[in-house]
Amino acid sequence: MSTSGTVGQTTISVQQLIDHGARRAGKLSEELTVEQVQASKQSLYYLLSSLSNYGVNYWAINKVIVGLQPEKYEYFLPVGTVDVLNANYRTLTNISTGANSTSGTTLNAFNGVGDLICQLTNNTGSIGIANGTNNAVFISTIGILPAVSGSVTVNLQYSQDGSTWTTVYAPGATTWTSGTWIYYDLDPSATAPFWRIQQTAGVNMGFYQVVFGTMPMSINMARMNRDDYSSLPNRSFTALRPLQYWFNRTIPQPNMEVWPVPNSIQPQLELWLNRYVQDVGDLSGEIEIPQYFYLAIQWGLAHQMACELPQVDPGRMVYCEQQYEKHLMMAQNENRDKSPIFLTPNLMPYTR
Repeated sequence: MSTSGTVGQTTISVQQLIDHGARRAGKLSEELTVEQVQASKQSLYYLLSSLSNYGVNYWAINKVIVGLQPEKYEYFLPVGTVDVLNANYRTLTNISTGANSTSGTTLNAFNGVGDLICQLTNNTGSIGIANGTNNAVFISTIGILPAVSGSVTVNLQYSQDGSTWTTVYAPGATTWTSGTWIYYDLDPSATAPFWRIQQTAGVNMGFYQVVFGTMPMSINMARMNRDDYSSLPNRSFTALRPLQYWFNRTIPQPNMEVWPVPNSIQPQLELWLNRYVQDVGDLSGEIEIPQYFYLAIQWGLAHQMACELPQVDPGRMVYCEQQYEKHLMMAQNENRDKSPIFLTPNLMPYTR
């Protein structure tokens, strides 16, 4: 028996989904006008957006690190965030041995306070640590608190001898905002005595703080509802560790309001976020869904198109909707976490 020998290599474009949708709605794809193709593309966007109403989309979960700042309680999450699935308060051991930079006052970026600036004088400079050739250290996270705003391109690098450098991560051109932390969890990382942030393009790097972190320690945070948060007697109370938060579902960006309010610049929020499926791109592009969801999306789009295209048999609308519901249920049955579930009852005394 001769088979293709490949799995998951067939690509389905947005144009193909629209063509199939038209035929399933009882129309020829050649009949579609430019306006109807664009309307179908928007219907596909509505359909993908609605998937979040059915629960967690396991392919649309992002890990995000948010740097805390003293006396700041409100932290905006990325556009497109649907919900916070897990939230941890995290600390790192910051390695600052042999701190060095090609220009500027290096120690300003390692004082743990963030009240001074290490400003580099050209856009090909670097800042890093030199832990000694016999004291290699595993760096799990590199954090940057910029003192400049603009586009910056850097490479995160390590070296075993201080002269030959290996790039462990190249984030590409990134927009820096002065006073807003940027954290990179390195996976995979390395154990080496020399580490640096090497700039290759963009505005000259300037730093309030730089973190070369190891040994991350995380503590789970408790989620509050709006009533609990609004009932706090002192929502401005400060402490080292904020261990509770209220997820405020505002638009265009939801935010987390943490309590107690942090009083340190070093810790972070380690978050796993459920987000919307990516936007529908060009007609020649693909959509961000797993293979087992394709039939459900195809029938859902056919139903949406049948509702808008002229002179579609009402029976077609009903049939497409039934097929969509059937295939969506099958896809949702597969879209789940199959790890064991442990239920631990917590019975407590109460009074009337």
